[in-house]
Amino acid sequence: MSIIGRLVYLRNESLCLCYDGHKGHRMDKDQFDTLIKQHRKVITHFQQDSGAYPASPNFHAYKYSWFRDGAFIADGLSRAGDIGSVERFFSWCAKIITDRRDYILAGGKLDARFTYEGKEAHEEWGNFQLDGYGTWLWAMQGHAARHGRSLEKYQEAAGLAQHYLKWHWQEECMDWWEERMGVHMATLACVYAGLEAYQHPEAPMVKAAISMTAERTDASLLICPLLGAVTDEAFAPMLKKIETELVSVSGGVHRYAEDSYYGGGEWPVLTSLLGWYYRQLGRSDEARAKLAWVAAQVGEHHWLPEQAQINLLHPETFDEWVAKAGPSASPLLWSHGMFLTLLSELKTGN
Repeated sequence: MSIIGRLVYLRNESLCLCYDGHKGHRMDKDQFDTLIKQHRKVITHFQQDSGAYPASPNFHAYKYSWFRDGAFIADGLSRAGDIGSVERFFSWCAKIITDRRDYILAGGKLDARFTYEGKEAHEEWGNFQLDGYGTWLWAMQGHAARHGRSLEKYQEAAGLAQHYLKWHWQEECMDWWEERMGVHMATLACVYAGLEAYQHPEAPMVKAAISMTAERTDASLLICPLLGAVTDEAFAPMLKKIETELVSVSGGVHRYAEDSYYGGGEWPVLTSLLGWYYRQLGRSDEARAKLAWVAAQVGEHHWLPEQAQINLLHPETFDEWVAKAGPSASPLLWSHGMFLTLLSELKTGN
């Protein structure tokens, strides 16, 4: 689907963005603030009394809170200035960790997702992931630096999380998509960022283990240079592959070429990640185009979905997934959190 000359209208608002696929419209401060307010409101509306952020409140398998999704959501909200919501989530995470202190010190493996009350889920799921504990540590330090907040009340939990990552980072775990077991570079980047945020001596060793050479082309790898785990120069060949193989004609970003989940649509989370990275590289026109693409996916109630069901990689599998699990997840709060991050990056230099 061509986006040349397309006008992108945010539903229920008069605000519009215009882009031609390469250059994004320069918004003024009021337009940025309107978008930030809308997407911040979606997240905080669904945040639970416990502090947990649901992955998606309307999709059965996602009615849990993930450390990874939540950490990126919290980082986006922190950038948007919502200190209270962010710290309620941090406290929810900290309680989960400190409640399992003895288990962690004995070498136990933690789940990646928990019920809103902080309990383990009992459904069959690929639950051993390390990335969320690294991104939680990273998000806390970023929040503290941004707002001058003390992390003292999270000190015990942060220490346990660092201990946990130190002892398990070399082990195989599930990837971001909970589909493959292995040692994954996106996971190591998140572990590195968390340990580095606390100046843990293990951080350089994790960073040294990160290499792009054996990795398949997967858009989750964008997190590696964004978190400082690889240099822009080292990542340049992978960026080219992502741009060539995973960015659709409409500008959205797919996960990986073989993706058949709900047909393999385009993900706002990943499109925001690419926009964020373009901003880091100084390619601001392209970053604004990614922001405009994500804005175009906003639906009723200002919700962003997990996927845009256009330009499917494997459309023959879409109906099978709908029959099996119902409509694709919407809203996905991680989509909103990453969009807030991209908005904040562009607002500061627009």
